[in-house]
Amino acid sequence: MNTRLEKLFEIYNISEKDKYEINQIFWLLPMRKQQNLLNNFNTFASRLEQINNEINLERRILIGDLFQDIESFYTNYGDRIWNL
Repeated sequence: MNTRLEKLFEIYNISEKDKYEINQIFWLLPMRKQQNLLNNFNTFASRLEQINNEINLERRILIGDLFQDIESFYTNYGDRIWNL
């Protein structure tokens, strides 16, 4: 394990899942690109956080829409289901 990479994970509070995936990719990179990643990790971490925030927003939207659909269905058809 690269100790500098580990320190960067701690500084930028990278999740265990992301640590694992970054580590797997890191060791496949040529040395030049490994150094580039280490030197620009703040940019990488910022983009990773932005992507995770967008995923969480989409998840909340989808789950919210799902609950609204269930509520609407129950409101419109709930009586009919219980009378079957």
